[in-house]
Amino acid sequence: MESVDAAGEVRHWNAEVNGVSLHVAEQGPAAGPAVLLLHGFPELWLSWRHQMAALAARGFRALAPDLRGYGDSSAPTDPAAYTILHLVGDAVALLDHLSVPKVFVVGHDLGAQVAWHLSLLRPDRVHAVVALGVPYFPRAPSPATELFAPYGDGFYITQFQEPGRAEKAFARYDVATVLKKFYSLELDLLAAPPGVEVIDFFEASPSPLPWMTDEELGQYADKFRKSGFTGPLNYYRMLDTYINSITSFHALCSA
Repeated sequence: MESVDAAGEVRHWNAEVNGVSLHVAEQGPAAGPAVLLLHGFPELWLSWRHQMAALAARGFRALAPDLRGYGDSSAPTDPAAYTILHLVGDAVALLDHLSVPKVFVVGHDLGAQVAWHLSLLRPDRVHAVVALGVPYFPRAPSPATELFAPYGDGFYITQFQEPGRAEKAFARYDVATVLKKFYSLELDLLAAPPGVEVIDFFEASPSPLPWMTDEELGQYADKFRKSGFTGPLNYYRMLDTYINSITSFHALCSA
């Protein structure tokens, strides 16, 4: 979705970095202070469309990539290609590609995990971090499968661990419905009853979402039809490689 306003046009390009091709949406002056916007699951660069325009109008250079596995970026099928080192490596390689020494980084959901780890592993490349939805926590002492066991097999992260399981369940619905089910979530604990797949348990709002038009939902769906869900789900299959992620999810679910 491209727009032209006082902030300028949204520019789209791809960069071959860190062994993958990353699609990047950019808005604002190229000489302005750079803001790197990292989306979550299941999203795209489009999640930042309003923030990009606001930042660009104030002289910032807004950079919103489709993270690996999403949209028009490369989507490796091997879960091992989605460790936190790969994801931070993508961000650093993108900054190198642009010859940008430092950025303000903003992350939402799993994108916040990348933002935290970028600042932890490469503080020399970060001015400041804005994290939405996921705070920083130290590394957990146990793997994800152990920490999430009390929530049962119906817990969404547990169901996402097995390659192919969630993809098969998602395939029972059209892509727009799958996305709307996630975008409509208002549950305190994202877990289905025993023997039920989470995507069958989640309900899509019967009305249009107040923060997304049906046309915009269709734009998301078009991209996920192309790239599929394996890449995005592989982030969850590699959670044990995140320094802080397991504890943070556990704490959030217990709140």
